[in-house]
Amino acid sequence: MDNKEVIGYKVFYNGLINRYGKKFDIGKEYRVNGQIQWGNHGNGFHMCSYPEDCFRYFESDDDLVLTKVRGFGHMYCVDDEYYGYYDMYVCEGIEILYVYSREELIEMMLNSYEWSVERFLITHSLSSMEIEKFKEAYKHADDILRCIDYYQEKNKVYVKKRGMHNG
Repeated sequence: MDNKEVIGYKVFYNGLINRYGKKFDIGKEYRVNGQIQWGNHGNGFHMCSYPEDCFRYFESDDDLVLTKVRGFGHMYCVDDEYYGYYDMYVCEGIEILYVYSREELIEMMLNSYEWSVERFLITHSLSSMEIEKFKEAYKHADDILRCIDYYQEKNKVYVKKRGMHNG
């Protein structure tokens, strides 16, 4: 894609610092020079269409914040069909539009599709109070409850959909 615009999500460390130590500010536009390329050693600003997908790129979710961003300029979309991640972008330019609070992030995920919630539960650590909110909201969704049991509460029991099991 060339010279398009896309709205999506990006994760930063608190203080809007990226994985490489660069500080960003809300409302300011940033651009890179050179050919846009996906990956850790690529060139450009990476963002995802789905908020839960952003967290897969960090080993821990401690001290992370979710932002709403606008990507612009030269860009292209990347899909990782093997792992089921779609509509991820690398863009020539980016602008941070909004920083979500932890409470807003949890509320957003509590009101998401079940497949989004599952992906979020796999990559994001919740407090015991947050876990209880998800259990209540999805008390009739067996796949979500199994995800909570396995990924959040660390009960290494069989998780049907993912094929995860102890041993």
